[in-house]
Amino acid sequence: MALDFSTTLQNALELIGFRGNYQQFIIHDKEEERNNHDEIIGLYGNAKWKIIDILNQNYSSVLKDKFDLYNWLNNNTGDEVSYFLNEAGSNVLNHSEFKAPSGFHLWMGENGFIIGIEQKGRGFDAELVNENMVKKNQGSAFQFFRNCKSKIFFDDHKDARMVFMATHF
Repeated sequence: MALDFSTTLQNALELIGFRGNYQQFIIHDKEEERNNHDEIIGLYGNAKWKIIDILNQNYSSVLKDKFDLYNWLNNNTGDEVSYFLNEAGSNVLNHSEFKAPSGFHLWMGENGFIIGIEQKGRGFDAELVNENMVKKNQGSAFQFFRNCKSKIFFDDHKDARMVFMATHF
């Protein structure tokens, strides 16, 4: 199972051979519910595409296929980056206190990368969502997280405000 409630960001950074190549993409850093839907969605979409472009550019020599956000729409489950950005991003847009990600984070290492999606406000109990399949009728209830090859972990599995995906080559 790809969900790991014991991994920390520090563990994952060591796994990917992180050497300081980090980028942050701010979307909605305010501690209030989004009020301009169009502006947030534009920033959100642009950030996801920037991450895709950066990863394709930096890891083209080790990628079998390029990452592409359209793979999620076409149900190409082999593109875990596309699925993570869209699934975790959608969860934050719909279920976080302020209805928007505060930002995306990207750590690139010699042996892989980590993507993080952060929300402000109240966190959520990731173990509870996983064990009880919360929101089963409104989404996949972490099904993607359970099945992907990359490691999915949280800043605090009982009060999560950040969801991470670590891909190691």
